[in-house]
Amino acid sequence: MPAPRVVFHVGAHKTGTSLVQKYCRDNLALLRREKLVYLARGEMNDLIGWGAELRDTPDLLASRLRALTRNRFVRDVIASHENTIGRPFLARVGPTLYPQAPELIEALAEVLRPYRVRIVLSIRPQDEFLESYYLQTIQVGKHYTFEKWLSGIDLDAISWRPLVTVLHDAFGAENVELMDFRRIREGQDAYLRYFFSLADPDLDLPISYEPTRNASISGKGLELALAANGFLRNGPERKSMRVFLQSNFSNRDYPRPVLLSDEQKHWLRERYNPEYDELTMSNVG
Repeated sequence: MPAPRVVFHVGAHKTGTSLVQKYCRDNLALLRREKLVYLARGEMNDLIGWGAELRDTPDLLASRLRALTRNRFVRDVIASHENTIGRPFLARVGPTLYPQAPELIEALAEVLRPYRVRIVLSIRPQDEFLESYYLQTIQVGKHYTFEKWLSGIDLDAISWRPLVTVLHDAFGAENVELMDFRRIREGQDAYLRYFFSLADPDLDLPISYEPTRNASISGKGLELALAANGFLRNGPERKSMRVFLQSNFSNRDYPRPVLLSDEQKHWLRERYNPEYDELTMSNVG
């Protein structure tokens, strides 16, 4: 049997990474039967965090992988952690969508050098990504308006291509798979099968998973958050507010917030969708 392969799902944010992580967490017995080992999200927080641990103490991840791959009956080690590539939209760091990615991917590549690897990068169209990531920042306690947040972003510098190029250079294009988040429209079971087909084409997992859709806040929830978040004093208060909004004012119960204008969406799609389709080579209806 060949040496185990390390499958690393590096993100991006808001592209179904939580779904992959929850499925793996809830189906450890099934994964073990398929000779798959899952490196849990909580452990990834300790080994990688937002990239600082990966950059400054790479031996933590290297040691853990050595232990997991020592068993030659393990087929794949699967890790999924969207913070591996750092935070997006950091104009003070650099002019690309994920400006911390080059140094963090370099550190990851060094750790993974002894292994057969498969890198999975999940992405979504820029207009959707902007709106979804902004709402995520509000849900964790920020209280700036969308207009103010968007004014700090260079909309000419949010291509996915620089990140893809960094991954290709570090791991080889043949070892990098792009995952199109638009395919979540086919259902979460289909999306999970899609992930595992990219992770290991020879896998055929019998996936049937109870829906775990992450609720986002509605337009009404956004209004409440913008009014209240500035008064929250600490992490527990912010978490309580997030749970309250998701339970009572989510987009399951009220209309989604209107963020980008029709004109802005049109411009972004004209600017980036042809490149996006080229990168994903996806046929989505």
